[in-house]
Amino acid sequence: MQKLMSFVVLVFLSTTYFSITDANAQKKAVTPSIEVMYFHGTNRCITCNAVESHAKTLLEEKYKNEIKNGTIKFVSYNIDEATSKTLVEKYEIAFSTLLIVRKLDKKESKTDFTNTAFQYAKNNPTKYKELLKAEVDKNLK
Repeated sequence: MQKLMSFVVLVFLSTTYFSITDANAQKKAVTPSIEVMYFHGTNRCITCNAVESHAKTLLEEKYKNEIKNGTIKFVSYNIDEATSKTLVEKYEIAFSTLLIVRKLDKKESKTDFTNTAFQYAKNNPTKYKELLKAEVDKNLK
């Protein structure tokens, strides 16, 4: 009887441990990271500067915790510099481009937000930030 009781306790503890471990592993696996990447040339116009400035401001205001814990990152790359060459080739960048790159379980997907950014950043920054926030939120899921 004592052996049976010990066996039951052991099975229970093992099941509980592996359930918790599995749940924690799944939690980590479903958390995507987002990199908002702005590619630009050396010479920039007012709109190019607005695209970068408003994107950076939005992320800093709305996603402080996500930036702090590394879930969201904003990076600006000058496509004319040799240090950006690898990424320029990887993402096939030819001119100013705003990408939202979502990484999850070693898989990557990208959203090209360039047209929307250039349509609204200078003349309607509120609308631009609103649309960018919606896209970032969508990619965080």
